[in-house]
Amino acid sequence: MKKYLLFTLLFAVAFLVLQVLSGMLLTMFYTPSNQWVDASALPSQVMFGNTSSIAPIVISLIALVIAFGSVKLMKNKAVH
Repeated sequence: MKKYLLFTLLFAVAFLVLQVLSGMLLTMFYTPSNQWVDASALPSQVMFGNTSSIAPIVISLIALVIAFGSVKLMKNKAVH
């Protein structure tokens, strides 16, 4: 049971860290496409872009690998 809780905790931490890093990188490299115009010419509604479900799946898989590898490393160090 302890191993499952450790795996869950490591997965949650790895997922959170990867999400924060991904958000920081996306924010850092974002360049707006609009040019500054008169405020009266701005649209009253905001159009959001399409989202892809591939990125969260990839981040989840990377977090899964990190958590699994960390548990394996801890298990090997505990044996020696």
